[in-house]
Amino acid sequence: METGTRAPLAEYFKNVKDPRIERKKPYPLNKVIIITIRAFMSMAEGREDGNVTVA
Repeated sequence: METGTRAPLAEYFKNVKDPRIERKKPYPLNKVIIITIRAFMSMAEGREDGNVTVA
């Protein structure tokens, strides 16, 4: 990574080991982590607190 540039946040979590059962993985783990972080930062209290999307 060059000085002064940043990788997309999802790239930081791409190599995290996914402990879930293979057939129960509808979404990639790195995107689930990003959605969780964004919900936490917006002080969401449940999934009905708005639409959090990952591009």
